[in-house]
Amino acid sequence: MSSPIADSVMAATHKLVQQAMQGQWQEVPRTVEQRRALLNELTAAATPQDHQWLSALKQAMVESDAAVQQIAAADPAAADDTLNLEAAPGAAVVDTSQSALDRAGSTMEMLARRR
Repeated sequence: MSSPIADSVMAATHKLVQQAMQGQWQEVPRTVEQRRALLNELTAAATPQDHQWLSALKQAMVESDAAVQQIAAADPAAADDTLNLEAAPGAAVVDTSQSALDRAGSTMEMLARRR
């Protein structure tokens, strides 16, 4: 199912990846917050049938946040106090296991090779 809000969440994710890949760290926290707000709006309007794809979208958001954290950790240009991607109060509990971080890292490596 597609909706303007879901499309906006995906667009914000794309923007976040672009900012991370280009080292625009000062913009990343604002984009992360915008994406969280959109996802919260989408969650509030969700029907019971929407829960499966909404859960997948939330997990994808978490994995992209983890990937951005990995890129930032490897980029000396990223200021330590610039990024605060911790989950907002009331955010969904997410998979932060090493395997999830490895998947996110693999995705970001693939994206870097495509540049």
